[in-house]
Amino acid sequence: MNADNLKTLPTSFEDINSSLEYIYNSFITLSSLNVFLAITATLGNTLIFLVLGKNCGLHAPSRLLIRSLAFTDLFVGLISQPLAALHAISILTKHLAIFRFTLLSSYSTSAILSGVSLFTLTFLSIDRLLALSLGVRYRETVTIGRVRASVIFGWVFNITNGLLSFLPENRFVFNIVCVASISLCVVISSLCYIKIYYILHQQQSKVHASSSHAQPNESSPLHFERYKKTVSSALWVYFTLLACYLPFGVVSGLKAITGDTLPVAEGFTATLIFFNSSVNPVLYCWRIREVRKAVKETIRQYYGFSSGARSDRVVKVKKRKVNLDSLVTDVARQYAGDRNVDTPSSWTKGD
Repeated sequence: MNADNLKTLPTSFEDINSSLEYIYNSFITLSSLNVFLAITATLGNTLIFLVLGKNCGLHAPSRLLIRSLAFTDLFVGLISQPLAALHAISILTKHLAIFRFTLLSSYSTSAILSGVSLFTLTFLSIDRLLALSLGVRYRETVTIGRVRASVIFGWVFNITNGLLSFLPENRFVFNIVCVASISLCVVISSLCYIKIYYILHQQQSKVHASSSHAQPNESSPLHFERYKKTVSSALWVYFTLLACYLPFGVVSGLKAITGDTLPVAEGFTATLIFFNSSVNPVLYCWRIREVRKAVKETIRQYYGFSSGARSDRVVKVKKRKVNLDSLVTDVARQYAGDRNVDTPSSWTKGD
């Protein structure tokens, strides 16, 4: 991209003046948000990625999907968000070289990593639907090989789309692909969670019907609470997906139609997508029992090791103190024997 292309952008330095003070304030906010979210995304997804490397009780394909999501979100925190923060800082400081570098690099890495994250979330919604609808056939249908092929497809597709952002003449195609992929993933996830709700509703109706003919017991309230919790988990994932990705899809559509760059709107909606990378570890740790249990065990093992090491040090200190007391007692007895004194207390009091 040459200097003429830079001058056409609203984020170019010529357009940022005292009459557009809100742009300065917006980019200050964006840089601060991205620095903070980069830290939370890195820490949270590192924990989830390491925890899921162990056998946490999840079906292997499901564990692969969640670990792939954590891996992608980890690199969002390590690469995309620092570049986005650096881009905002370059505009504030009017550093042209950094501005040119981050303009393209932040676009491409954000498109690739956030796109893969969105695809993985969609695959997870399909996985949950299949787990509920197939029953015992789920483990035969959803295999590790098929899930791995789906993850590879997500990476290849989004890397190809991300490369389009390097070519200014293909920027329109890039925006169209972003809108189409976000819309398709949102529609697929919506259909999956609607179907999940419908299946669970049918199962709950059967439970009520059977309990009405049978003698009342405590099983119906238990099933109903479990039903509400499952639906609630599905809705949390779904509405988080909508809230984080749909605004950027709308802005990308407006950019493709009007030709405007909309830098402030695009910056905040992209940061909202980055926010999803920080929310995912919390959401899946909170809502997936196996993940939550594995995280608790990992933290307990770490603190147990630390407390165990401290306990060992305390025991060693106590042993040394006991040995020192024994030595003092032996010396006192020996001295008392030499003086024909029976007890060490006589030695401590003097003659």
